[in-house]
Amino acid sequence: MNAAAQTFALIEALIYIGVFPLESFLLGRPFAQRFLSTPAADVPAVMMWAFNVGFRNLFLGLGVITGVVLLNTGREAAGTTLVIFCCVNMVLSAWLMGVSDLLGHYPERGASVPGTLAASVPALIALIAAAF
Repeated sequence: MNAAAQTFALIEALIYIGVFPLESFLLGRPFAQRFLSTPAADVPAVMMWAFNVGFRNLFLGLGVITGVVLLNTGREAAGTTLVIFCCVNMVLSAWLMGVSDLLGHYPERGASVPGTLAASVPALIALIAAAF
């Protein structure tokens, strides 16, 4: 896997790891609610899902980092497999945020666009770069 693919995969991993505490521990705070488009009144109802999604994001981010470490320490097949698996998961699950938005599950139409792009574009670029 080339350096460009690894770089974009790591950028995405940092995004996922950065969002983890907001979803899992800080959703009750106004700045996290604004960042994640979650109205304060909805926090108690979504907290059981947000907590789990935050940890899923952490595990995907750590999976990418582990894959890159494996790649650069002689375990190319394992590292490539792990990075590609995590990036495919990131892209597909991020696009589901967009579908959720289209179905009207966000407070405002289009509120998922920044999150969907941030949670998918670097991983998609990594997957495309990995093909070359």
